[in-house]
Amino acid sequence: MLRKIALTIIALVILGGIAYSFMPQPVVVEIGPVERRVVREYVSEEAKTRLADEYTLDMPVNGTLERIKLEIGDLVKAGEVIAHVDAFELEQRIAGVESLIAQTDAYILGIDVQKPKEEDLASADVRVQENEDRISIAERARDVAAIEMDDARREFKRAEELVVQGVGSQQLLDQAERRYRSAQQQMTSATVAIDAARKGLELASLASRRVIGSVDDNEYMREAYRAEKRNLEAQLRIYRSDLEKTEILAPVSGPVLEKYLEDRRVLAAGTPVLKIGDLSSMEIESDILSEEIVNVDEGDTVEIEGKAVSSEAISSTVSRIYPSAFTKISSLGIEQQRVKTIINFDPGTLVLRPGTRLDIRIITDESANVIAVPERATFRRDGQWYVFVVEGGNAQLRPIRIGLKNDTWAEVVEGLSETDQIVYEPNNEIMDGSRLEAR
Repeated sequence: MLRKIALTIIALVILGGIAYSFMPQPVVVEIGPVERRVVREYVSEEAKTRLADEYTLDMPVNGTLERIKLEIGDLVKAGEVIAHVDAFELEQRIAGVESLIAQTDAYILGIDVQKPKEEDLASADVRVQENEDRISIAERARDVAAIEMDDARREFKRAEELVVQGVGSQQLLDQAERRYRSAQQQMTSATVAIDAARKGLELASLASRRVIGSVDDNEYMREAYRAEKRNLEAQLRIYRSDLEKTEILAPVSGPVLEKYLEDRRVLAAGTPVLKIGDLSSMEIESDILSEEIVNVDEGDTVEIEGKAVSSEAISSTVSRIYPSAFTKISSLGIEQQRVKTIINFDPGTLVLRPGTRLDIRIITDESANVIAVPERATFRRDGQWYVFVVEGGNAQLRPIRIGLKNDTWAEVVEGLSETDQIVYEPNNEIMDGSRLEAR
């Protein structure tokens, strides 16, 4: 009897085990709550640092460039002398031009020495006045001679009449005639003296005008020398300016990017010597896929990450988006259309060299304090988004409407409440109504 009971129990256990094995087993999944949080949409891409401003330093003048001791990668400071041009030839040119200027000054001084002095002008005036006085004296003498000649002529006529009448003597007539002839000679001499005085005045006036005119006779030479001096002074300024350029100065603080010459060489002006980058112009450059750049605007916030930065992301902004795309081959050999994008970067926050690789996230949109679920909890069927909500230990298929979405979180605009529990990572074993067991 006991044996029969034991066999019955064993049979029942076996049948129960077989029945249990055919019952549906609960699916072990990760279950979690719906959260309220900030959800951002962003574009993730690789980037690198670059210098916006690079300066190629050329030979400033024709000459011999001394050997440059700087090497690529060396840091220089703004205003630091980084190269020298041999200044001997320029110094000799400056000395030659200065000598020519001194010579021109001597020529100008010689013209001043040759100019009539004040006493020469005064002497010419005195000679003019002397001749004017001589004319006046001669004219007065002529007037006196004219009076005496009239008196002698009347006396001579009276003596003639007396001799004709027989009452005068021949001796008195001869005396009157001699006096008259003498008066005529004096009159002639006075007239000649006036003519001579006038000619003397004319000569003195000509001499005076010549002296006065000679004051400006050499002014054309003075102007010629002055013009020559201005030309020499212009050359001197050029040479002195070139002499100042023989010390090549760093225009900005930054690294030496390229070095075009090694040894001492004779070079023409304009020959490239060095290239220096401006560290203060550091910026970040990234090539964004053309289909993603449509959501990016200048001024969007950017989070900068990567091994070269600290553990916390650095915040920055998009400063410039290039107007057109270009073709770029990806590392997998796929042809892509990308748009170059520039991101602001403060060199004071991190010490990075040009070409440093970084990771960036450009925040294109943001929603704060919204219902959100892990992105891996959502899936799409027939154009509709779904999640599995846990109710009474079973999975319930729940349609939802998605708002913002990124690689980690998705905003749920409609379909869930804060009290819901959902399956964080659904798999193909879960169906609507499946029993669930929390992992």
